[in-house]
Amino acid sequence: MNKGFGLVEVVIASAIISVSVFSLSAVSVIGSRLESQSLEKIRANFLAEEGLEAMRFLRDKSWNTNLANLSSGTNYYVSFASSTSQWSVGSTDVPYADSFFDRKITVENVFRDSNDNIVLSGGAQDPDTKKVTVVVLWQDRNATTTINLSTYLSDVFDN
Repeated sequence: MNKGFGLVEVVIASAIISVSVFSLSAVSVIGSRLESQSLEKIRANFLAEEGLEAMRFLRDKSWNTNLANLSSGTNYYVSFASSTSQWSVGSTDVPYADSFFDRKITVENVFRDSNDNIVLSGGAQDPDTKKVTVVVLWQDRNATTTINLSTYLSDVFDN
């Protein structure tokens, strides 16, 4: 009566071990993919922050030369010249070494109401304030992913 019972135990044990190994490998693959996506988002956030910091640097250097004449709605790109240790902004796309991320910067005119509050429509244009938006795009598994950061920059140094 106990003949073949050991064989059934071996088959059941093998099935349990196989399912466990398959589940662990699936968890490992999912974890690896999530780690990669997380790394890409972190890099994109750093690039967006760097774009905002570059625009702040250009504002501090000279509002009139670097930001006052930027057209609203135009895509701009920042580049860093290591020979002069200076940032510059222009309308020519600056590709990254790995060609993975694309960073675009747009500026918008800012309008204020009679109480000097920023308004979306109406009001008078404030020539000493710009809304700066940095968009970082990259291709992530058949879809384009974006990170958007915005801030207001003002000519605080009157330069």
